[in-house]
Amino acid sequence: MGRLILYALLWILIAAFLLFTPIIVQADAHYDMNRRKLGFALFLYNTFKIIGGYAATYRGGIALHISPQKAILIPYADMDNERKRFSFVRGFRLVAFTLTTETGAEYLLPVSFAQTVLRIVFFLLGGKEEKIENNLWLTDGDVLRVSFRIVAYFNLFMMLCALFKFLKEKIIILWQKTKKKSTN
Repeated sequence: MGRLILYALLWILIAAFLLFTPIIVQADAHYDMNRRKLGFALFLYNTFKIIGGYAATYRGGIALHISPQKAILIPYADMDNERKRFSFVRGFRLVAFTLTTETGAEYLLPVSFAQTVLRIVFFLLGGKEEKIENNLWLTDGDVLRVSFRIVAYFNLFMMLCALFKFLKEKIIILWQKTKKKSTN
């Protein structure tokens, strides 16, 4: 009987550890307007690379090149459908945000406005002032390069809560549709 209680307690501790341990994700990206490419990398705990490559446009959408032989094609028509699905990103909490922009005088005003808006969004999402860094470099010529790093964390409990909230909303919508059909 004592072993059973020990095993149950051990399983409860393991489950609590897995549910509440923070998982830290870092996303790095660099966009170069002249080359028309967006390079990206996604890391787990700043060490393990999950995915990386570059994104470029093609006639019907966006191509994500994740290896020299493999590309994921995302048509523009499918982007709206993808947006409506469950998103794990909603369960993330921002830790740090670094944005560095190198631009010529032609793009200076829109870029500074965009940096201000991103700073406001970071604060609205609960970011702290010491965790954000904005850099604006003014160069000569028709140049626009944007680099950013986002560090966020989540845990499985937060993801499960977001999933249950999403499912609850879908069930309410389906219930309202069936109720509306039955009253007609």
